[in-house]
Amino acid sequence: MPDTFNTPTALVIDTETDQGRDPRPIQVSTIEVSTGHEWMSYFNSGRSISPFVTKIHGITDADVAGLEAFDLARFELGDYLIGHNVRFDWGVIGRPKVKLICTVRLARAAFPEWHRYSQSKCIEQLVGKEQAAYMTAAAHDALGDARMCYLLYKACCERLNFAPTDFATAHRISNSAKPVKKMPFGKYKGQSIDELPMAYIKW
Repeated sequence: MPDTFNTPTALVIDTETDQGRDPRPIQVSTIEVSTGHEWMSYFNSGRSISPFVTKIHGITDADVAGLEAFDLARFELGDYLIGHNVRFDWGVIGRPKVKLICTVRLARAAFPEWHRYSQSKCIEQLVGKEQAAYMTAAAHDALGDARMCYLLYKACCERLNFAPTDFATAHRISNSAKPVKKMPFGKYKGQSIDELPMAYIKW
């Protein structure tokens, strides 16, 4: 919750779910942006985990047997939730009254030269294949995915030249910006981003 000085707070969030339709959370992880504090917990949704989704995240009924169900009323929220396709995770935990910041849309605004915007591809384009392979080994684990999202979020903020704790700016961009497809200035003004020299794009 916001502190006594009403400083806005934000949580990077990722969830793993029990089924593909009407998904319920069985693993939730968050990272508090201002402090870097990490939290993760497993939950029992009250129904069997689909074998299909178990193949994706590896969580079985035995892993969550005897655990409590996720309870939004007991979940400590910030003012903002940050995630890759954040509306999915927001919906999974019960659609709380918070502002949403989507790193897919931030990445499209910050890195228009990229060709793919899945989280794993964003990380690969950000840090290179070798380091990305190490990081994405933890993909489809809520904490591993949250860590990658946190890294991507900070990189987007740096590229767009605002502080990671300037959540109002991040929210505005992620909810209004459209991907830049043509160079808006300079000697290549009007040309497709895909056709420009990479050195110029990075500059």
